[in-house]
Amino acid sequence: MRIRLISLLTLVFLSACNSSQATPQITDPQPFDPAQDRPAPVFTAIPTLTPPPPTPTFGVPPLDDSENIVYYFAPDMCNAKWVNNGKELPCPGVHGQISSGYVGSLTSAEMSLGYQANSLLTIPSQDHNFYAIFGTFPARKIEFADFFRAQLYCMPKSQCDVTFSLGYYDSSGKFYEPFPAWPYNYTELPRLINFPLDILAGKTVQLTLIVRDNGNPSDDFAVWVEPRIFRHPDVSTPTS
Repeated sequence: MRIRLISLLTLVFLSACNSSQATPQITDPQPFDPAQDRPAPVFTAIPTLTPPPPTPTFGVPPLDDSENIVYYFAPDMCNAKWVNNGKELPCPGVHGQISSGYVGSLTSAEMSLGYQANSLLTIPSQDHNFYAIFGTFPARKIEFADFFRAQLYCMPKSQCDVTFSLGYYDSSGKFYEPFPAWPYNYTELPRLINFPLDILAGKTVQLTLIVRDNGNPSDDFAVWVEPRIFRHPDVSTPTS
């Protein structure tokens, strides 16, 4: 029994010696906080986030093309015939009387614009019978380089949901509406329109500004900011 105990103690002693000579495990040293007697916390750097780009806006002067404008609609609004497709409307309209539709002018201040521009307020019929307003302007000859330009808005604080469009009457009095419609909602940025009129080149027509509601005419205070005809100086009539 004594021999067996001595052998066991010898074996334990040799194992301890071998352990003390083992290669130590190398670990990364931790920073030490002597005040707390524990490793100091390691902080991970917070990545720098790139800010999103600013929201684009069309709130800039649209009159940088004034040298090449051949016609402004807004100053001529009461030389146009305004109807709701059922009856003729007065121009300018009577404030507060919009049930059949309304047309009038707005100042830059009323539109909260940072520049001077003529604006047309066009309100479609509110009586649920016609849903639209049409303004037909005096006849004029269109050239190949002519473009229709405007900025489309809702009147500030209104929640309009409308469709703007452009049509025309030909010399025989027949109405056409061949151009794209421009749906617009108060939640959108102002919409910039620059549309060629080359399909009318050489024709004398009466251009017609049109606003239709999109199912509910309530609060549809639609605004054309400086609608005009721009004659592009770098576009010429093609020759055969």
